[in-house]
Amino acid sequence: MRSTFKTFLCALPAIALIMAALITNFTSFARAETASLNDAQKAEVRELIQSYIRENPEIVVESLKLYQEKQQKESMQAAEAKIVEYKDYLNGKTMPSAGNPDGDVTVVEFFDYNCGYCKKAIEDIKKIIETDKKVRFVFIEMPILGPTSLTAALWAHAAHKQGKYFEFHTILMEHNGAIEDSVLEAAAKKAGMDLEKAKKDIQSEEIGQEVDKGMLVGREIGIQGTPGFVINGQLFPGYLGKDGLKQAITDARAGKKS
Repeated sequence: MRSTFKTFLCALPAIALIMAALITNFTSFARAETASLNDAQKAEVRELIQSYIRENPEIVVESLKLYQEKQQKESMQAAEAKIVEYKDYLNGKTMPSAGNPDGDVTVVEFFDYNCGYCKKAIEDIKKIIETDKKVRFVFIEMPILGPTSLTAALWAHAAHKQGKYFEFHTILMEHNGAIEDSVLEAAAKKAGMDLEKAKKDIQSEEIGQEVDKGMLVGREIGIQGTPGFVINGQLFPGYLGKDGLKQAITDARAGKKS
């Protein structure tokens, strides 16, 4: 009996880790671990575990932190593997882009036209393009914020077919308010697009497949919200801000992980 308790006492830190990481499944875990004990022994073991955690609550917090860091590391590794798999697509010369087509650093942005932080990011991107003549930005629509996001993405690809992508993209990103058909048509006219050709193109299977492809790649590399960036093979989820974006580009040039 005493050796059984000693075993449990030695295992308490591990048990605390399991509680933090799998708190909803802890009851079944404890039941399996104490299956060979009688009711009195099980009660004593439960009291030992509870007492240890009460006296050392920080171990639960630390264990949860370690678990989250482990999960994040695994997610980033999985993302990087997928980025390698889709490297040719992400860096494709025919992708919607701006900046230097032969830039030494490629920044891929996954975005949604209804995303507030994506609208903030366009100002950062424009300023970087103005000051850094060696960077290339690639834009991939990820219309996850409703039907108008999808319609806007189709129009953006129609703009790309006419060589007016960044003009249209910038105009629409700087628009505040609902993205109605009239807004899309006005943006297309302002960007210098052939409106009737664009209306036909957005109905095409080709453009629909292009949008679907971008969505698929985004999901597979772990983009769960917009904006999300891939910079020289590294995933950056979320809005970076101008300084964060510039630093990531600098690190990419130096071959460093941000």
